[in-house]
Amino acid sequence: MRVSVVVPNYNKERTLRDCLSAVYAQTVPPAEVIVVDDASTDRSRRIAAEFPCTVLAFPVNRGVSAARNAGAAQATGDVLFFVDSDIALAPDALAVAVRTLAAYPDCGVVQGIYDLRPLYDDGPVEAYKTLFEHFWRRRAAGLTTTTMFALTAVPKAVFDLVGGFDERLRDAEDVEFGTRLPQRYAIRVSAEMVGRHDDVDRLRPYLSELFRRAVTYAGAVVAGRWERPAAGAGGEARTPHRVDLGSVVGMVSSGLTVGTAPLILLSPWLAALPVTLVGAAIVADRELLAFALRHRGPRFLLYAAGLRWLTHLTEFVGMGLGVSGALLRRVRAVGSRPVTVASRR
Repeated sequence: MRVSVVVPNYNKERTLRDCLSAVYAQTVPPAEVIVVDDASTDRSRRIAAEFPCTVLAFPVNRGVSAARNAGAAQATGDVLFFVDSDIALAPDALAVAVRTLAAYPDCGVVQGIYDLRPLYDDGPVEAYKTLFEHFWRRRAAGLTTTTMFALTAVPKAVFDLVGGFDERLRDAEDVEFGTRLPQRYAIRVSAEMVGRHDDVDRLRPYLSELFRRAVTYAGAVVAGRWERPAAGAGGEARTPHRVDLGSVVGMVSSGLTVGTAPLILLSPWLAALPVTLVGAAIVADRELLAFALRHRGPRFLLYAAGLRWLTHLTEFVGMGLGVSGALLRRVRAVGSRPVTVASRR
């Protein structure tokens, strides 16, 4: 299989050289490398010019969906390997992708996982985020129902069949892609296909990203775009995404903890309710927290538990606003429809 590597990039001068160096150091060399620069204002284009890759430069910022689509349209390989410009692949990542696609003819998407070590260690927020991403991606190894395109390979024929990414979306666009994948194609996660990620390292940007994705996802589900995926040619509609019960319990418990905390003012005995809710959130995340304890120790465990609770609260608020906004738009749309009145003769 000829592999075309597509690297969407926007202002990633810090990591782009590491990303491209890792791509060109693969045990299975790529047939071509296409960097799509989404109107960067830093030195990204000069860095890309140091490598024998094709550089597509957007005059204005269009988002990662448009960047990936442009790279895919330019590609000539049998397989598209998408890797974000803040990820440095392990040397055998392309080899694992080719081997997986060859071993499973029904595989339409094969996704990798993040290494437990970040590309650059920039503090506790990044340490938590990297540990969490590694944990849940590794746990999902094998067959899955959700697509994530940070480091992912897909046969070009399958990509063309699905129709690429929805360029209207700047968040959760990779999840939406999977809902249009025909049922006859399996989605796989390979724990052997690994990349080191330079993740977000500050609290505010981390929570902002969570919030945006929660609003986008919740609104799309209520609007009916993602829970009933379209059938592919000759295939049935895909099974809706499985709900992670632990995450749901964590989000609801965190939200209700804030809502019930004022009850303490009425009676100290009522403090048992928010305390119980916090306990429920911890129990829901017990596997992740145990993983954090094993790899980072007890001090980091306390930090991870607090940040995990804040993560759930942010997602709870974002999901709530996303659902409310989608319902309001639906009501307005119904109310604006013209009413036909039958006339009497």
